[in-house]
Amino acid sequence: PAPLAKVRYMLTLLAVFALPFLGLGQKEDFQVLVAVGCSAPRSVQNDYREMLNQEVLPRLSERLLNTSIRLTLAPITGRSYTAPIKVIETPDALATPRFKLEKFKKTFHQQALEAFDQLRKRAIAECTKGTEIVAALKAAGERARGPGKILLLVHGFEQSSLTNLYDYRLKLERPQVRQEILERARKQLGLPQLRDQEVCFAGLTAGNDRNANARLTSSIRLFWQELVEASGGKLAGYGASPRICTFW
Repeated sequence: PAPLAKVRYMLTLLAVFALPFLGLGQKEDFQVLVAVGCSAPRSVQNDYREMLNQEVLPRLSERLLNTSIRLTLAPITGRSYTAPIKVIETPDALATPRFKLEKFKKTFHQQALEAFDQLRKRAIAECTKGTEIVAALKAAGERARGPGKILLLVHGFEQSSLTNLYDYRLKLERPQVRQEILERARKQLGLPQLRDQEVCFAGLTAGNDRNANARLTSSIRLFWQELVEASGGKLAGYGASPRICTFW
């Protein structure tokens, strides 16, 4: 009994001392998907850049002092699934001296903005028509390496071979219509794999369109909520500003 008690005591001590280091090498996944190119008006793209600059990156910059982050920037275009992406990884927060993290924090913000500008410039040059939001979510789900957060800066209107949510004749308020679109997505593309992913839709400026406003706040929101949940994810916000996301 005595030797056994000693072994248990040593294992307890080992667990206590190892606890602070269990997070070493682990990174928190943040993915930001943005409608660019021909998938959003230039003025709306400018608004998305400002949201990234003023509301998203400052929040992530504060987190990197205590958490290691993997930030993925990806465009939402007419070919979202195969579109190029940019990945920025921050230093290991637990294994890096504070002064080095502070130094990286100063460059992180600008580095992310430059990466976004490069993706946007390429998307504008290619100008692929359509807005493949479902395909962008599918690609994001495949990139995820564990629990993560996905922020979409997008108007909310899927315009692809799956459906055109901007078509007011679609009768999206009917549950069977929304289910038909989900079933079509399942068969044609495969639903995104969003297990353990918190998904937030922001930048929904389409409400400025009188014809779109009612649908934006009701039927289209229901559609995206149902798609995220059918894909195993959790809707963590839906509105005009990234501030509404619950995962900050």
